Amino acid sequence: MSHSTVTKKGQTTIPGEVREALKIQPGDRLEYQVQGDHATIRVHPGIRLLAGALSSKKGKGLSFNEIRRAAAVISRQKAIR
Repeated sequence: MSHSTVTKKGQTTIPGEVREALKIQPGDRLEYQVQGDHATIRVHPGIRLLAGALSSKKGKGLSFNEIRRAAAVISRQKAIR
């Protein structure tokens, strides 16, 4: 089991083995869910969710707004899963 210490400012360092297991990278946002005396931590999918979503030659020639709409649809679909 990993552990860390909380500073006076409420900050802590996430142990390396936890960062590796959750694939946490600098700049990632974390979500916390507290249930009683337990907390669940997960990486907020954010922009990583879209990685490769539009990597297709089908999108060539689309306007910026069309690409944004397509990205929003894909993001919603992946967030539901």
